[in-house]
This record gives sequence, C-alpha cells and structure tokens, in this order.
Amino acid sequence: MSVRGQDVGMAAMVFSRKTMNGFLDSIPEDKWCHQATAGCNHPLWLVGHIAWTDDYFLQTLAGKESAIPESWAETFGMGSKPTDSMRDYPPVAEVREHFNAVRESLLAWYGGLNDEQLAQPLPEQLAGFAPNHAALGATMAWHEGMHTGQLTMARKSLGLEPIFG
Repeated sequence: MSVRGQDVGMAAMVFSRKTMNGFLDSIPEDKWCHQATAGCNHPLWLVGHIAWTDDYFLQTLAGKESAIPESWAETFGMGSKPTDSMRDYPPVAEVREHFNAVRESLLAWYGGLNDEQLAQPLPEQLAGFAPNHAALGATMAWHEGMHTGQLTMARKSLGLEPIFG
C-alpha cells in the first residue's frame, strides 16, 4: 500500500489548522494584539497572515478570485509589520472566519488535483516554497506550524496554560 503525497499534505493541513484553532480558542479576544516582545507577531496578525497566504496560493495557483478584502495584503501580507493596536485590524471574528473559510477552499482545490496536476512544478516565484503541487500541502502545513510556534510564545507570555503536555 502506498500513501500519496497529496493525502499526506491534506492530513498535515487539517492537523495544523485544528492545532492552531485549539491554541487560539484559549486567548481572550482583547489579547489578540499582545506581542511577546516588541515587534513580535501577535495572534491577530498570525491568523490574518495565514488566511492571506492561503488566499494568495488559491489566486496564484487555482486562478480563484480573492476571498478576503484587498486591504489585507498591506495588513497581513509578506513584509507587513504587526502593530499592538486592535484599531489597526479587522475584528477578530471576521479574521477567524476568513482564516477557516479560505483553508476549506484551499483543501477543496488541493484535494481535487489529479496526479498530472500534482506533478506540475509551481510557478517560478513560488518554487522556493514547494517544488511541485504535490509538496504544497506539506509546506503549507509547515508554514502554519512555524507560526503556531510564535503563537505558543504569545500564549506563554500571557501566562496561559499549555495545551499539550
């Protein structure tokens, strides 16, 4: 029996989202702009950034229309810098809604790729992220996992109890 890379990628993306949502559920909404140290990524930026990234991949690779507001590129996109003010961001509930909805769209698109599509290399500007579509799921999960590590530091600095162990 063989396991396809696509199946592994799907499972990794589902697991990373479930884990991150578990960590997020325990953070009081008024602490979503808390930075563990000055300039650190905070929970609200992390969630918006991952939603923006998922949306970017759907636009770039699947040709989908953006599902998030255009202003999010400046707020959450590559090179954006988090601020400690909730006034600089959309409401937490809106960001979380997009965070989960865009991932569902990404999973539906990725899960529907056939073997020929999975073997296709990513466009040149994304080649450093994954060599082909098959590897994309694993690297998307890795990206979210890296940011989940940042989230755990924010939680720790808030004095919240660990979720695991």
